[in-house]
Amino acid sequence: MISFMFPPYTRSAMVQPILFVTAAGVFVVIDAIVNATFYHSGDGNLLLSVALSVCFGLAGFFQTFEFAFVALLLVTNALNVAQAFSAANYGLFILIILWLIRSWIVPSVLVLLVYGITSTVVSTTPSLQAFSSALICVLILAIGLALRWQNKHRLLAQRQLEQAERSVVETRAELARQLHDTTAKDLAHVAVLAQDIVVRHPELSEEINPLIHVATDAAKRIRPMILTIDTSASEATLSEVVQQATQMLQTRSIVLDSQVPDGVDDVLTRQQQKTGTLAIRECASNILKYAPAGSRATLVIDITDEPQTLTMALSNKIADKPVTDMSTGYGLANLRNRIHGEGGTMEATNVGGRWLIYITLPAGPRSAAPVQRHSNRGVNDAEQ
Repeated sequence: MISFMFPPYTRSAMVQPILFVTAAGVFVVIDAIVNATFYHSGDGNLLLSVALSVCFGLAGFFQTFEFAFVALLLVTNALNVAQAFSAANYGLFILIILWLIRSWIVPSVLVLLVYGITSTVVSTTPSLQAFSSALICVLILAIGLALRWQNKHRLLAQRQLEQAERSVVETRAELARQLHDTTAKDLAHVAVLAQDIVVRHPELSEEINPLIHVATDAAKRIRPMILTIDTSASEATLSEVVQQATQMLQTRSIVLDSQVPDGVDDVLTRQQQKTGTLAIRECASNILKYAPAGSRATLVIDITDEPQTLTMALSNKIADKPVTDMSTGYGLANLRNRIHGEGGTMEATNVGGRWLIYITLPAGPRSAAPVQRHSNRGVNDAEQ
């Protein structure tokens, strides 16, 4: 509410309330001194001055009091009792300038006209009051419109800067996406296809192995480049990463059968999203290395209640000779330690020629489960 009432050129929403309250206090002090020194008008006019000042101070917090202050001041001015507390008139000028900055030009001009006309009508020196009112109106309009022009151009420059920053982010994200979807994927495809050729035709290994090494080295160099260009790459949703993993595995004709609950991205915490997407990327990379071409892998994602826990179960067949040197560099052992550090669990095992992984990630922080070092041996063996 306060941020809406205050003009956008102000850096802090608390500046307007402080300004209005301070000005209201100054009005009360000035009016008290003037009434006691010159008018000797008694407590009635002083109370009315206090009422106007309080109304002006509240206008810094609630927009309704802006209109209440303007109406009260115009009425007292028309009744010719405002002369005893003229300091409140400055509050009207402050509000008019504020309205002009907001582009409330018509209401501002109307209020100034009503103020000038009523002041002239009730004045004992109409000609002098008319000249004074006209001069004040011109000055207030000039100041308000000048500030409005300055604020408009500042906002325009700010929007242009924000648009330029968005363009840079979008360009970087598009470049990272193109590198991931074309160059990096093609290099990985070349490496795995060449490895498959070596498996089927060992006699060509001397000619094909250099090609595999070049492709895998290039893929490793491109990955950190992609992450550097697109800083939001690690913020992808769980559903998006599942789609990416599915497309990646298709480079070796591996079909990923995935079951993802509808709306899963809306209920996960940010930490669950980050660790969950990391786990899927790492596990999909291992499936790409260890599963035979043309096989099927499964991924089942679920959300349990009370307490909310993300569960992921992955399964894939293990090839006789895996495609090596295609890891993301994180490793299942490090992934398992991270998941345990966040209060989750990760179990990985080889059963009947199939590699099974079961992961749980709690929604909130829990006491970290102790890392079972003896279980890492199976994970490390699988990554060799």
